This record gives sequence, structure tokens and C-alpha cells, in this order.
Amino acid sequence: MAITTYAELKTAIANWTARSDLTAYIDEFIDLAETYIKRDPAHPDSPEIGGVRGNIQRATGTLSTSASTLALPTDFLEGYRLNLTSDADFVVLRYVAPTQLSLHHRSGTGRPSFYTISDVIEFDVKPDSAYPYELSYYPQVTALSDSNTSNFVLTGYPDVYLSASLFHAFRFIQDEQSAASWLNQYKTSAWTASETYRRPRASQGSVGIKTDSANP
Repeated sequence: MAITTYAELKTAIANWTARSDLTAYIDEFIDLAETYIKRDPAHPDSPEIGGVRGNIQRATGTLSTSASTLALPTDFLEGYRLNLTSDADFVVLRYVAPTQLSLHHRSGTGRPSFYTISDVIEFDVKPDSAYPYELSYYPQVTALSDSNTSNFVLTGYPDVYLSASLFHAFRFIQDEQSAASWLNQYKTSAWTASETYRRPRASQGSVGIKTDSANP
């Protein structure tokens, strides 16, 4: 059967385990699977259990002249690049660590040159104009639920969710041989998915990580 929704994933897990006494735990198996999926990628041969890095997303808008900060997209995980994109100019802002931004702070207003990321994007100076911007970033894997029935991993790689969930299911019933098999399948599937969304090289300090979004 095709697996495109949360409900279909739960049905597939029940079918593969073939045990009606596990029905009450399927949501928990999926929750545990997501703690793996949200991790940084790791090669299948690595002792680490890696996750899936999503494709770069882009958010656009204009900077406010009333504040030196910018709200992050709701699905933001990690920044890749922040550009100012006016017709007259194209500027790649330089990322610095949160502890370093004060070294570049400028009083008054001006065109930002540096930024950092905490729970918001912070600039070295308050913008003197409503500069158009484009933020390129990696998205979070949004947790599946009855109200959020799919996400980019389930849509593109349902085997990632299925294998990770079945690993936890068979581990729960202490079938270590089956659990190990499903874990190996998960590691391969997650790596394949991440290679599809292969991370570009960090470029000249333009990459920023949201400091309060460590891997679960």
C-alpha cells in the first residue's frame, strides 16, 4: 500500500508487525522515529544513527526600519544564506556567531552587513531602508499528527518513517534480530534521502545555525 499520510503510516506499521496488541503504542513508535529523523545525517556505516536533512527553502520579504531583528520562518532549522536583493544591489550578508555580533555593531541606521541567529535574526545595525531580502534555510521536520498528516520526509521517503518506526516496535517487543534489520534499513534509507537533499558547502560565513535548535 502507498504511505502518504499519518493514518496510512500507522496502518502500515500495524500490518508489518502483525500484532494487534501493539496498536496503542504505534503513535509512540512514530514519535521515537522522529527523534532519529530530526538528527543530522550520518553515513550508514557510521556508528551514529543519523537523520534527514531537508531541501533548502526560501523565504522573502522586506526588512523593517523600526527594528534590527527579523523573525525566523516557523519551520526554520538552520540557515544557509541571507541576501539583500534590491534591484540596485545584491548583497550576501555575513553570518557571525551570536557572541561576535557586538564586535560589528553600528549605531544609528544603515544597510546591514552582518547577522547572527538566536530565536530571531539579529543585524549589526538597524536598517535605514526596507531592503528586500531572501533567506535560504533548511527546514525542520514537522511532527506528524492527526492535524499534520504529512511532511516532506513522509512524502518523499515513506520508507524512512516506516523502517524507523518498525525498529522501535520490534525493539519494544524485544525482537532484537528484527529490530537490527529495520535499523539497518532505516540508516540506508535516511542516508539516501539526505543525499537527495545534499547540503551545499558552507560559503564564506553565510551559514547560521539557530542556537536553540539542537538535535533532539
